[in-house]
Amino acid sequence: MPQSRSPYSMRPPVMSVRVEDSMDIMIVRDTVRRAAGLLGFLPAYRAQLASAAATLAELVLNTGEAHTIHLNGVANGIKTGLQISAETPWLAGVSVNNVLTALRSKLGDLVDEIMLEGDDVPTIIMIMWLSDTRERVHDS
Repeated sequence: MPQSRSPYSMRPPVMSVRVEDSMDIMIVRDTVRRAAGLLGFLPAYRAQLASAAATLAELVLNTGEAHTIHLNGVANGIKTGLQISAETPWLAGVSVNNVLTALRSKLGDLVDEIMLEGDDVPTIIMIMWLSDTRERVHDS
């Protein structure tokens, strides 16, 4: 299985879902909710991340080929978040600005960051950072 890319430090959880048909979109949603829960996201933000991941899964499914959606924790200093990514070889040679504009118009309100990394095999990367308003409070 190819390794997921990230400009940030990777941390658990690390999960992947193979998207081969429309039923896999439901699996992507459930897996993202589980990963976001492990990181401490409140249910509303788990649902928001699940919607973003499902949209990405639908996008890759429309290519007619199976793809893998990668989910993993990321860290940037003291910030922790969930990264959702997928390799998109069909975007090789396409204007990065055009791709990012399209993704941000569709997903911009659901995640904090959207990136396209790599030239030969571009990878769409979406990240939501955990914050005080997004984190469940742990009772001591």
